Amino acid sequence: VSILAFSGFVSQLDEARVSSVGFDDIIAKPIAPSRLVPLIEAHLPARVPAGGKFGIGRRVVLADDDPIQLKLATFRLSRLGFEIEAVGDGRAALEALRRNPPDVLVSDVMMPEIDGFALAMSVRQDPLLRKLPIVLVTSSYVETADRDLARRAGANDLVPRTPELVELVDKLRETLAQTKSTEPMIEAEQMIDLEREHGQRVFRQLERQVMLNSGLAKRCSALASELAVLAGISEAVLKHKDVYLALDEALAECFDAGGISIGALYLVEGDQLRVRPIGSSTGSAGYGEIKSFYGEEKLLRELIARKKLVELPLPPSDDRDATLHAAAPRLLEGAHATAMLLVPVVHLEHSLGSLLMVARGRELDRDDWRAFAHGVATQISHVLTLARAFADRESAERRATDHAALLDALVESAPDFVFHLDLDGTIRFANRPLPNFTHDQMLGRKFYEFLEEEQRALVQRALEKVIDTGEPQGYDMAVMIGGRQSWFSSRLGPIRQHGEIVGVVMISRDITENKQTEMHLMVADRMASVGTLAAGVAHEINNPLASVIANLDMALQDVSEFARDLPPELAEELRDARSAADRVREIVRDLKIFSRSEEERHGPVDVEHVLESTIRMAWNELRHRAKLVKKFAKVPDVDANESRLGQVFLNLIINAAHAIPPGKHDSNEITVSTRLDDSGRNVIVSIRDTGTGMPPEVRARLFTPFFTTKPVGVGTGLGLAISHKIVTQFGGTITLDTDVGKGTEFRVSLPVAGASEVAKPRTRSATIAATRRGRVLVIDDEEPLAQAIRRFLSSEHDCTAVFSAGAALDLVRQGERYDVIFCDLMMPQITGMEMHAELVRIDAAQAARVVFLTGGAFTSMARDFLDQTSNRRLEKPFDLKELRRLVNELIQ
Repeated sequence: VSILAFSGFVSQLDEARVSSVGFDDIIAKPIAPSRLVPLIEAHLPARVPAGGKFGIGRRVVLADDDPIQLKLATFRLSRLGFEIEAVGDGRAALEALRRNPPDVLVSDVMMPEIDGFALAMSVRQDPLLRKLPIVLVTSSYVETADRDLARRAGANDLVPRTPELVELVDKLRETLAQTKSTEPMIEAEQMIDLEREHGQRVFRQLERQVMLNSGLAKRCSALASELAVLAGISEAVLKHKDVYLALDEALAECFDAGGISIGALYLVEGDQLRVRPIGSSTGSAGYGEIKSFYGEEKLLRELIARKKLVELPLPPSDDRDATLHAAAPRLLEGAHATAMLLVPVVHLEHSLGSLLMVARGRELDRDDWRAFAHGVATQISHVLTLARAFADRESAERRATDHAALLDALVESAPDFVFHLDLDGTIRFANRPLPNFTHDQMLGRKFYEFLEEEQRALVQRALEKVIDTGEPQGYDMAVMIGGRQSWFSSRLGPIRQHGEIVGVVMISRDITENKQTEMHLMVADRMASVGTLAAGVAHEINNPLASVIANLDMALQDVSEFARDLPPELAEELRDARSAADRVREIVRDLKIFSRSEEERHGPVDVEHVLESTIRMAWNELRHRAKLVKKFAKVPDVDANESRLGQVFLNLIINAAHAIPPGKHDSNEITVSTRLDDSGRNVIVSIRDTGTGMPPEVRARLFTPFFTTKPVGVGTGLGLAISHKIVTQFGGTITLDTDVGKGTEFRVSLPVAGASEVAKPRTRSATIAATRRGRVLVIDDEEPLAQAIRRFLSSEHDCTAVFSAGAALDLVRQGERYDVIFCDLMMPQITGMEMHAELVRIDAAQAARVVFLTGGAFTSMARDFLDQTSNRRLEKPFDLKELRRLVNELIQ
């Protein structure tokens, strides 16, 4: 037989004592008669359902703020074999779930702070609880929309509450029998919609509760006040009014209906505490007291943080919180209050603030007052959260709109092509159409259709790799657009929605100019390498050539002295050899003009000298195609760079030769002329041919990099572009006249060098006879040349030859002194520059007597040294007479 105990004051200790003396349960009074029968039936022997005790070995967390309903459900489910953990609200339910997850959660819907919907959403947001089955039970939320909201909030179902809980039992059996567990996931963007609908359903339920409980006058008044708060703020939210003004009006009506004299709503906003005074007795003086919580603001912040409910006056025996107990009399006295209630405003365990209610001149029923305050605080938390959610959503929508507008502007104005492709390569969006197409012609077609066969395979592989791996891919590709080849660098990346790849974005950038620049640099690098090689070759030729010329000159001198005793042909053969050596010397000198790849300095340049050298270099191209006519006027030097100017003239002369087919030498001419313009400030160099001429379309693109009319492998298309750049850098211009079938004339205009820049040639006297026998030291790693110089000078001077700078330095250190020191500039181990520096340190006077012999300064360091030093220099190969004149001059 079940024995039940009824009591009006029940604590956990009382309940434990009742159980220990034999009572089956203790029922808290008051209890409505309609609830008494189901409560008694719950303690009667259970009828075993058809499905048996399916709850054996399973735990249930049961949440309900109504103690009677909680006990009824506990008895009913425990008799089905379930292990029950009963809790009185949503917060306690969350704590129980996280402490020890059960097999299923059963919860009432209407509960304070965290109701059943909010509890379900919280569970689904927790990764550890996400798979937990949830069944919500209600006596109030009976509409289809309520059930739909419950499922969307994460519950398995919402069932009505009946006396025997038949629907709940059936739903539990069905839910637990499912073998496949689900893991519903509430997306972030869905949460705002859920919370808004949650607020709407709460509002709807409150209205329904008012109608159902209209017979309970006091409760009805309290619920009406709560609804006033919710309705006022909801209307403000829906109409985009100031939610706080609506809150003030709604709470004022609510407090008036509840008989509350004054009060306040304290809201936490970051580190600030926002105060909304309520009531007619809150003037400027009253506002200051309320804002400071009657001088206890620090205590107020602690209570809000702890989400603590405070009722004043405190019971005499309640001294658990010493600080609050000490402050209670001061609070009541400062507010002139007979009673005071501070209720936490909480949403999903997050403290929003506290609601203060103050009564003056009367005592209020604690239970009714607490229920009223809880209801109002709950509604405030719901609506404030909803209002903030709306504000956040509107802000997010504004940001999204702004970002979309910005993205549209960026995409539309971007210099790149931007495409949105489906997984099969169909174009869904293009910020601009490809040349010769319109948007309508491109959208809806596969991107591959606009490409060549080889290009299609490349793009298709990249697209498939993006879809398969989710990793961005890139490639460079040449395509024909508008009849010309263009290079594009493309980057493909995945477009994801909900973690799935639904498309591909492709960004293509025209890199034709970059490719042309790369090729330009490659050509320039090859030209620089050839120039450096040519300079080195010239140096290597000049050294033995100087020895050959010196020995030939001495041989000719000897032959002239003994002509009677030698065959007459011998002198002629030596003169032919000497003439051939001079020709080699001229070739090397011409080669040096085109080998100074590192030299960028400007200075006075003899145009005629550069043209003569250029013509000799290009002679093989000219002589089979046309007669060469030279018309050189006497013109001043120009301000330019000899090497770069030679590069320009060589390009123009070679182009003129190539404009004339070979084999028609007698009927064609190439005329090279120079003159001074009318202003006298520019030298005009003209190169005219009688070749094929150029049509207008070719002339329009003549100076465009990589444009060429020559066959593949013959020209790079860079010659005229580079020439134009070089001349422009000198402050000059290139112009042309052309006529198809009659020929072309290029005119290069170059500024005359300033008077201060023109180099005056050194005035040299005729042969100078030796006034005394001097001491001469010759240093050159080319032993034949050094010996030839020694033999030639020995007739007039004491001459010593050594073959390394080290040997020469040893002689100076040993005390030897010389009138003239000939030193090769470029030598192994110790160069002429290094030897000169050491000689300056040992004996500066001897260093001043050094004359540098150079076969070509082919490094920038050597050229800089020669530009800076005041010492004489002698270019190899040199004339022996010039050598003797220089020695005699220095000794004299």
